[in-house]
Amino acid sequence: MGFLRSIDTLGNRFPRMDYIRWLRQHIGSEPIWLVYATALIVDEAGRVLLQQRADLQAWGLPGGVMEPGESLLQALHREVAEETGLIIQAGKLIGLYTSPEFMVRYPNGDLVHSVTACFLTRPIGGTLRPDGQESMALRWFPLKALPPLPPWYAAMIADYRRGDPAAAFRTGAPGQPARSPGATIRHLRERIGPATLVVPATSAVIFNERGEILLQRREDNGEWGLPGGIMEIGERIDQTLIREVAEETGLQVEPTRLVGLYTDPAWTFTYPNGDRSQPVVACFEARITGGRLQADGVESLEVGFFLPSRLPEPLDVRWRIRIEDAMAHYPHAVVR
Repeated sequence: MGFLRSIDTLGNRFPRMDYIRWLRQHIGSEPIWLVYATALIVDEAGRVLLQQRADLQAWGLPGGVMEPGESLLQALHREVAEETGLIIQAGKLIGLYTSPEFMVRYPNGDLVHSVTACFLTRPIGGTLRPDGQESMALRWFPLKALPPLPPWYAAMIADYRRGDPAAAFRTGAPGQPARSPGATIRHLRERIGPATLVVPATSAVIFNERGEILLQRREDNGEWGLPGGIMEIGERIDQTLIREVAEETGLQVEPTRLVGLYTDPAWTFTYPNGDRSQPVVACFEARITGGRLQADGVESLEVGFFLPSRLPEPLDVRWRIRIEDAMAHYPHAVVR
């Protein structure tokens, strides 16, 4: 699915939790993706803070849903403050957890395909206290004495214990789309109209053997950009990338690392038909494993490889930022 350059005014930012309520008023309990920011809070003794969650009646990590008009890191700090009373300092991104294996059916029947970014954090202020609404209890646990946890939280802690500086993204089964490509967003738009959606998506930085970067000239706006698109319910987000690159460029690729997550609300945009989206983009570096380079003529008008010093125009700043981040080869994933 294409991205456009026009920027939304963000005039319809939702108050706390109204985004979920509003969505459910339109779609009921049917599956939807929601983007979550989760904090793995570790104290000086190496203990992990867990909360007894009111919604799931289980122990878990603090965090919650990113709402329109805020970034992922803003959501992280807000949710932790609300649920625990703590002020935190965010460190590295431990991983991005998007497997359909981690889909959640809440006690009220709502089904969510969660797109969860888990951050390593430490407390730097505040007073520890459960809010009595989302957190019924809070407790520090040694890593060797954790209570039973839902599988997605257990996976986050397992990835933290491995100590890999690179962000995990393959945790859990890869799945496959529940609908045909593009069906998730079309289905949602039929119900909610043009209002702002937080949309999980991907983009790919792909180098050839000469160090050139693959770009496509997009049908929707005629500009150059990185291949990628919107995640479908039922697939892990790295599988989104593989599918979208094949559709748009004819190439088969394998994602090798998560370059970063790009969630700044300044990149919210409006399509020509008035639909507004705030993308949460997982940008991967990927290597070519097969296929034949060709534009599909639907989303891509042209595709080609370009030297980093001679990129074509017009090329929006958001693509340049992701390319620069990929070429910097940071040991960790960036979050912007």
